[in-house]
Amino acid sequence: MLRTIFTLLFLAAPAAAHEPGIGPNGGMRVDAGPYRVELVPAGTMVNVHITMDDDSVIDTSTMTGTAILLIDGKPVRASLAPATPGILSADTGVEVPTDVKGAVQLVGPDGKTVQAKF
Repeated sequence: MLRTIFTLLFLAAPAAAHEPGIGPNGGMRVDAGPYRVELVPAGTMVNVHITMDDDSVIDTSTMTGTAILLIDGKPVRASLAPATPGILSADTGVEVPTDVKGAVQLVGPDGKTVQAKF
């Protein structure tokens, strides 16, 4: 009986985790602390869509962040600022490829920092 319970718990655990993948806005989406973070390049802009772990939209008006992206073999840093509810944006000054690699550091309303790696 106890073995069956442990087996069921073990099998259910992966279902609760969210693997990196394509988000609802077409960008790469990963988990970062209590957030789901989706990086969506658009020309020289980078838009970071942020939801809670349950996919509920959050107020990003008091959040900030930094995108550190590898573009053409060079690191590009861009300060993220609130754009619209649930989105932080930055103009990188260079064309951002759709398959860009890098990281986003976010500072939440509580002052805590989380990092999302892409």
